[in-house]
Amino acid sequence: MRVDGTIAGWNDVATRVFGWSFEETRGRRMSEMIIPPQHREAHERGLSHFIATGEGPVLDRHFEITALRRDGHELPIELSITFTRQFDEPVFLGFLRDISERQEAHRQQELLLAELSHRVKNMLAVVAGMATQTARSSSSMETFIEAFSGRLKALAKGHDMLTQNKWEGGALLDVVEALLGPYALPSDMRATFGGPPVTLAAKQILSLSMVLHELITNATKYGAFAYPEGRVTVSWDWSTAERSGWLHFAWKESGLNDIKAPAHEGFGFKMIGLSAGHELGGSSLVEWQSDGLLFTMEFPEGQST
Repeated sequence: MRVDGTIAGWNDVATRVFGWSFEETRGRRMSEMIIPPQHREAHERGLSHFIATGEGPVLDRHFEITALRRDGHELPIELSITFTRQFDEPVFLGFLRDISERQEAHRQQELLLAELSHRVKNMLAVVAGMATQTARSSSSMETFIEAFSGRLKALAKGHDMLTQNKWEGGALLDVVEALLGPYALPSDMRATFGGPPVTLAAKQILSLSMVLHELITNATKYGAFAYPEGRVTVSWDWSTAERSGWLHFAWKESGLNDIKAPAHEGFGFKMIGLSAGHELGGSSLVEWQSDGLLFTMEFPEGQST
């Protein structure tokens, strides 16, 4: 750019970036071509100040600003300006780089960090609450460690699944298979499960992982998995739910004799009820039948992640 503010040179890269050819820009004011309207007054004022004093606060340093393309779109650039008398006339040389990708990457990083902070805080709150409630229902340090470790592992499995899916949810079948799969091996066949394809939101996966863990723990200690004849059947379907758009989920234990409801509800079933009601936005029901336990749960589709 000449000292009068008109364009003296324009290379091929400038043509590709801004959309103007050198023939179209030659002799025109730089402020009218690539400087956004909000910066033009400062540009002209700075140029006048340099001509009058020989001082230019933006010279010989790098700074970030926006530039204007031919189509009216502003793009972020990194710019450095040098004044030289090396050519036939004194000119300003501007070296710029499009930093759109760098700024977008920075914006994405900030979003990811904010999301990570949010998720970590939520997870810590869940773990803290789980630790407190487990401690209240534990008779000794050994029982606390056993129960709390199991719940953490269930939470970790749900979290691993979400991480693999980039926290975009996942299939209900995968959640059930991850926790109940060891009991459904051909060598055991203590459990069977199935239902139509259902995609769960991230929050639903974590909640269902905890619910299944509590059911498996209870079945292992007192129910179907504690006896050779015991069996567990897990099923789900949309059509059997009482409300349209809700999923009906059933856990059925069988093969037992003279089952009676416990005198007091344990923390595990309390947590199941809380997960179904608060985390999944639905409802649950526990029925103690003569040959085993029937647990049913219904919750709406498309809960927030």
